[in-house]
Amino acid sequence: MMSLRFLPLLSVLLFTGCGTVGNMVIQDQTLEQKAAFALNTTSDKVKVSNRQGAIDGTINFVATTGGKSYQCYITTVGGAISSQAICSGSSSVKTTNNADNKQCNALLQAAGRC
Repeated sequence: MMSLRFLPLLSVLLFTGCGTVGNMVIQDQTLEQKAAFALNTTSDKVKVSNRQGAIDGTINFVATTGGKSYQCYITTVGGAISSQAICSGSSSVKTTNNADNKQCNALLQAAGRC
């Protein structure tokens, strides 16, 4: 009966580093496939960068496709089970590319898109 008392503590310790472990286990190709589905494109057109695993079980990354970058994340349980990717709008990632700034006009500046 004494060991049942420590079961909740053991489960918390077991799942604490799921995102960190999942970040080491899950490959870029898997993240590209999940992001491609969320962004309605194919995985060969998606590039993954800035991967970070968190202790809450999420893997945050930036998916770039068609010259636009999107903040994405998945949730995982130790890399064995993972969710589909959820990605933000393309204006959520700041780019320092000068080509983007050349296409900026007064209307886009007023909307905060430049």
